[in-house]
Amino acid sequence: MLVLPIGGSHTLLVLAVPVPRFGDKASGVVATDRVTGVPLVEVPLALTVDGGQPQVLRVSLPQPGVPKDLGVGQVVRASGLTFVTGETNGRAWQIFRAVSLTVVKAG
Repeated sequence: MLVLPIGGSHTLLVLAVPVPRFGDKASGVVATDRVTGVPLVEVPLALTVDGGQPQVLRVSLPQPGVPKDLGVGQVVRASGLTFVTGETNGRAWQIFRAVSLTVVKAG
């Protein structure tokens, strides 16, 4: 498994409201954080790049790390944002993880 940290100075645009992350969609089992046991959610965020195309990141994070008033179109910063990749049973996988999101106040 490879884990790459991503600098926290980037602002991200919220594209949709958080949804539960499932460990097993077929049975409806919600994924939980391996350390704390809290439910995980996924939030699609856009990372803008100067002079380039925005990149959509589907970020997985613990439910308590999501601001209660988070809405589409808000600008946030992700604490502890990392890119994680690995292989399971011969299939490659990759996810973005964060510890929490913080809304960036306008002005």
